[in-house]
Amino acid sequence: MTDGEDVRTRVEDALRRAASTAYEAAHGALENHGALEERDDADAAPRWRFRVSPRVAVTATIAVAILGAMIVFLPPSVARVAPGAAAELALSSPAATSSTISSAVTVGLPAGSVVVHVAGAVSAPGLYTLDGGARVADAVAAAGGAADGADLDALNLARVVVDGEQVRVPLKGEAAVGKFAGGGAASADGRVNINSADAAALEALPGVGPVLAARIAAYRDAHGPFASVDALDDVSGVGPAVLEKVRAVATV
Repeated sequence: MTDGEDVRTRVEDALRRAASTAYEAAHGALENHGALEERDDADAAPRWRFRVSPRVAVTATIAVAILGAMIVFLPPSVARVAPGAAAELALSSPAATSSTISSAVTVGLPAGSVVVHVAGAVSAPGLYTLDGGARVADAVAAAGGAADGADLDALNLARVVVDGEQVRVPLKGEAAVGKFAGGGAASADGRVNINSADAAALEALPGVGPVLAARIAAYRDAHGPFASVDALDDVSGVGPAVLEKVRAVATV
């Protein structure tokens, strides 16, 4: 027997006892009427009947209505879990633990950020934190823009900057320098050394993007140092137009 059936049985028994007690208190025990109709059959058993007053009838009707309502609307017994317990149960599962660990955020720079040193002919030289994928133009803008006399045409403003880079904006007549900590990318006169610059530093050369810079570095690794800047012509993708642009700002 379920909890709901047990409750209904107990309620029904209690209502029966209450109805019986109320009737006996008002009218006494059931009456056996001696004035029974005479019947030809001598063995006929006496007939019993209740005398129910209107008040008792109304009371019984109300009791039956209450019983029906309780049976229909009485909710089944359910186990309740405290909100805190449910949360603890969820966190104790391997899946929840794994998710919690994987969502931990490392303290430090925002994910994908880079720090660059903007120097030279800008309004406010210094260190700036930029979003990953930022370009040289974004670095110059972060430093307050170019100062009077700056030669922005000497820079590849569309180049993507990398973490730890120095973006130096030259004055007109100076060469642009894109240096990396410990990279040895620039010579004493500020030109990019194509034999010591890594792929990221090679992107500072005009007309050289990430793909072409990677090709130059790969060619150098396979064939050794370049004998001259003109030797870049042997690299696939470096044509006369690109070579003409880099001659003034590159060295070996």
